[in-house]
Amino acid sequence: MRLLRNHGFLLLALGAMTSAGTAGATTAQLQGRVTDENALPVAGVAVVLRSPDETSQVVYSDEAGLFEIQSLSPGDFLVDLTKAGFFRMAHQPIHLQEGKNLVSFTLSHEFELHETVEVTASPGQIQPAETTHEETLEAHDILNIASNKTHDLGSYLSSLPGVFHDNSGELHIAGGRGGETEYLLNGFEIGDPATGELTGRVNIDTVRVVAVASGSYGAEYPHAGTGVMELQTYSGDDRWRFGTTNFLPGFNFQQGLSFGNWFPRFTFSGPIRKSRAWFSEAVSAQHTFDLIKDLPRDANTVSQWGGDNLFRIQINLTPRHVLQGDFLTNWTRASHLGLSPFFPLSMTTNLRAARYFVSVKDQISLKDSLVELGAAVDRGHSDRLPQGNFFESLHQQTTREQLIANWIIPSRRWHGMHDVKAGLNADRLTFSQQAARNPIEILGAGQTFLHYTTFVGAPEFSLSNTQAGLYAQDAWRFWRPLLIQAGVRTDWDQVVHRALLEPRLAANWLPFRDDRAKLTLAWGIYYQPISLALWGQALDQQRVDVFSNGGSANTGDIPVLSRFLLPPQGLKQPRFHTTSLEWRQRIGDNTLLGIHWMRRNQFLGLAYENFLSGEYGNEFVLQNHRRDRYRSVDVSLRHSFPNQAEVFAHYTRSSARSNEVLDYSLETLYYSAQAPGPLAWDAPNRFLSWGWMPTPIWRLLFNYSVEYRTGFPFSLFNQKQQLIGPPNQLRFPAYCSLDLGIEKRFHIGNHEWAVRVVAINLTDRPNPNAVNNIAGGPRVFGRGQGRAFTGRLRLVGRK
Repeated sequence: MRLLRNHGFLLLALGAMTSAGTAGATTAQLQGRVTDENALPVAGVAVVLRSPDETSQVVYSDEAGLFEIQSLSPGDFLVDLTKAGFFRMAHQPIHLQEGKNLVSFTLSHEFELHETVEVTASPGQIQPAETTHEETLEAHDILNIASNKTHDLGSYLSSLPGVFHDNSGELHIAGGRGGETEYLLNGFEIGDPATGELTGRVNIDTVRVVAVASGSYGAEYPHAGTGVMELQTYSGDDRWRFGTTNFLPGFNFQQGLSFGNWFPRFTFSGPIRKSRAWFSEAVSAQHTFDLIKDLPRDANTVSQWGGDNLFRIQINLTPRHVLQGDFLTNWTRASHLGLSPFFPLSMTTNLRAARYFVSVKDQISLKDSLVELGAAVDRGHSDRLPQGNFFESLHQQTTREQLIANWIIPSRRWHGMHDVKAGLNADRLTFSQQAARNPIEILGAGQTFLHYTTFVGAPEFSLSNTQAGLYAQDAWRFWRPLLIQAGVRTDWDQVVHRALLEPRLAANWLPFRDDRAKLTLAWGIYYQPISLALWGQALDQQRVDVFSNGGSANTGDIPVLSRFLLPPQGLKQPRFHTTSLEWRQRIGDNTLLGIHWMRRNQFLGLAYENFLSGEYGNEFVLQNHRRDRYRSVDVSLRHSFPNQAEVFAHYTRSSARSNEVLDYSLETLYYSAQAPGPLAWDAPNRFLSWGWMPTPIWRLLFNYSVEYRTGFPFSLFNQKQQLIGPPNQLRFPAYCSLDLGIEKRFHIGNHEWAVRVVAINLTDRPNPNAVNNIAGGPRVFGRGQGRAFTGRLRLVGRK
């Protein structure tokens, strides 16, 4: 009986093995790759495989564009491929044979078509393998959102949640300072080398997508303290394309005939060799003309010319070896900057500035991995020249040289699926400045002496910095509903001679089998690079002020010396500790709901502190004591209608505060110690909505944009530049603007054109952006953008 029992188990085992072998021989495996029209891999594509009995399976392409589905029955299937920003590929038939089946798909980016109607992917797509909190503007969003400056990318960036400009025009991402975000152009840093701020321009018509990540993002970003903003632009394809917008010049007739505001843009792209090499050229110019009515006829105009040109080229050396190159130029010529009824021609400046950026990227797709190598050089210079008796002449030069390398190894099997990536970066930055500063004399009523300022010390300096970093990251899915992403990077900085270790951890949980919802929890340490402009203040001149207030015992006729200093002991690298929690829910096929919570604390932030702050002088010493704090909860909803209409709504409740609010500078000094308070861009409540809808009335396209937010805070000072009370204790009135537009398409010959008219700030709210903040004086707010009308004329293309 024991022998029979053992033989029985053996027979059952052999039968199971035979069945398994038979099943393995009669099953099919699908392995595929998704690329765009230029043969570049496309990640995050939803691949839906439908069988004849209407059952379906969904997988997503990895960063090499690869996907795999196992244990299929041989036969006929249909495949759908969707990803936001691409045309949808639907009902593609494939036949699967026994064993391994290899397929490839080409997914085309969105662009305007005129002969046929194509379907784009809806915004309601969930990315199961993506742990980044990201908001995007696609090309069609930029075309359709109502804006008062259709030539300025910055005006559209404010349409993204968590992105807005303060009253001085500085851009802020998720409550951070202007230089704390990493700005990328096609994978390379494009922020100003000295300040880190976004100062470069590109033709808005060549922008394919703007992606802003905050709260959580991967270890591959070296200098993203509070967020990442990446611009991706067109590189051309096998079709010749030409576009132009607002090419007709504007004229001003207030004082005879002169050029008015004019913002022409031109794009041109096509193949160098079909299916192998392409180019894209995007040129734009900007001319602004302002006339100050209260000044004399021959000294009342402000004129500014600017331009930019982005040339891109892509060469596919082989189907899996791609070479890309960018060349971007910016230039500006401005006269009489600062002119106003209170600042005549003699107190203005002229500006001459230029910037050149060139990059090369080599991308090699191996059998099951992707290698990227790249280098870029960014050089700029500016000259600010006084007209008349303005006190300062300034010449600045900046350079950034950067190297990047990434190795992406997706879809490795070991106790689940692993997507691994690793890489390195190296940057060399330089910043030099030459200044000539004349004395400043401020007189009161009756020409009485109030304030006299001089500058002493070396008028020029030069400094440099080298930054280097390494990272490694693994996204591990050992159970289908759960993905864990662990990464670490280290960044070294020559200025502080230290390296920082930055661990990052994130997890996705998918509670439903159809991937219609996702919960993401993330935590990480993010490095904030040293600002050369901030460091350079300690190498600049010193300032001497003499105040007179009728013989006051405090500062009457006593010289006050102010200087910026570096500490005798070494500083440490600033860093942010960020925690975020996000829920994304797909409702139906065309609606996406998102709820995001974020908590960010800065440690060892760099700021100057006034150590002396007395009647005989001020010593501003750079210290590691600043702690910025940001908290936010936001809710967003986006819905796509069947008639190509869309609507987006978003609300944010946030708080942006610091223990050291003041930012001292040589030109604008505050004779007060650092103090805590809200930051100058703190807006506790913000509501944002935009959308568009085709109408049956003359086939007009209606679009709108509305924003409401709490007014920004401001501080009070006395005439001796001393802080009165806590900083930023008062606020501007609440901001609210409603923009409405209509667009009409028409044909002239074989070409289709589109003309749009937008009413800006339709309710004509004052929305002030300036204030007289001198204590004791009248509280007068300067009016912001009033009601206005703007137009856009663009060539859509050939019929």
